[in-house]
Amino acid sequence: MTSQIRRRRLIAAAIVVGAIVILVGLVATRPRAERRKPVVPPTTVTVETVNAEQPPVVVTGWGTVQPKRSVNLVPQVSGRVVAVSPNLQAGAFFAAGEVLVEIEDTDYMLGVQQALSQVAQADYSLATAQEEARVAREEWKRTRSDAGNGSSLNDAEPNALVFREPQLKQAEVGLQAARAALAQAELSLSRCRLTAPFAGRVINETADPGDYVMAGNVLGRIDDISVAEITVNLPHADMAWVPEPGVGEAAVRGDYAGQERRWTGRLARLGGAIDEISRTVPVVVEVDAPYSATSVPLMAGMFVAVDFRSAPPAGTVTIPRRGLRPGNQVWVLDEDDRLRIRNVTALHAGESDVVLSEGLQAGERLITSNLQYVVDGMQLRTADSPAPRPETDGGGERR
Repeated sequence: MTSQIRRRRLIAAAIVVGAIVILVGLVATRPRAERRKPVVPPTTVTVETVNAEQPPVVVTGWGTVQPKRSVNLVPQVSGRVVAVSPNLQAGAFFAAGEVLVEIEDTDYMLGVQQALSQVAQADYSLATAQEEARVAREEWKRTRSDAGNGSSLNDAEPNALVFREPQLKQAEVGLQAARAALAQAELSLSRCRLTAPFAGRVINETADPGDYVMAGNVLGRIDDISVAEITVNLPHADMAWVPEPGVGEAAVRGDYAGQERRWTGRLARLGGAIDEISRTVPVVVEVDAPYSATSVPLMAGMFVAVDFRSAPPAGTVTIPRRGLRPGNQVWVLDEDDRLRIRNVTALHAGESDVVLSEGLQAGERLITSNLQYVVDGMQLRTADSPAPRPETDGGGERR
């Protein structure tokens, strides 16, 4: 081995040894990192403080608006239609007593004239019968007087035919029949005009001038616009929160022209019977002047919600519906931000609120967030809670 090769090997070995020394020095003098325990942040939840002020209990039902009175327009006599009111068209309004349809009355006027002549004839026949009866009675009296007081004719009972009583009764009955026929003819004449029994609104119509209509044919349907009715079916348990009929009010809500509208109604009466299938109680609500010019019309056929309000019992609290958990439980966040599971007693569960009588007090924090896993006592936090600080083991230096 030459000296040149030996020298190269020594240089290479010196470089390796120097690198090792430098590496050992770097490792020995490196800064030590701080050891930290892993921190799992508590779940953030939303809470609502239970309010001591109690809102009214609201019971909601749904139903369809119907007129209180709705009748078919039906003629009682036959004939040709000669006139139709311009208000007799679908959606139009009419006044009480307005003539809606006129039927040709010529035949019925002739019938009245004929009945008048029959009454005159019967009146003449009655007058004649009365006069004949009077003459017959005077003839009988005169015959009795001529016979003398000792005659057997003096004790005989007069026959009804002697005084023409059957003829008189027949004439009286004939006059009564003629007068009844006259009344019938005048009634038929008056029925040639179909008048509105109330102020209302036309739903549909089929009458046009020139049509020949028969008695009993339906010419249209009209609704009374003074009062609208809504029948809602409520669960039997909710009837405890519904005011008494005749004194309670109800708020009616419905969509019209893309917006929610409201009307004020009153609890009129209960329905006829409890529904045998759903076991619900029908409650009838009335709304005055549903087509008032100062408000949005409450049209027949609209599907609306009806709210009944009443004061809650003393000692109860009201929470949002989303705060009640299955099994009549609630989640409460205590002063240490730990979850507590409570059993509660629900008196009424409405559309958005629940009334509780036991298990929760005013001022407590109710958890309204949904959690996948729940353990009593688990640590939680709210959005305004301070962030958790990491814990260290006290050794080493921070990088």
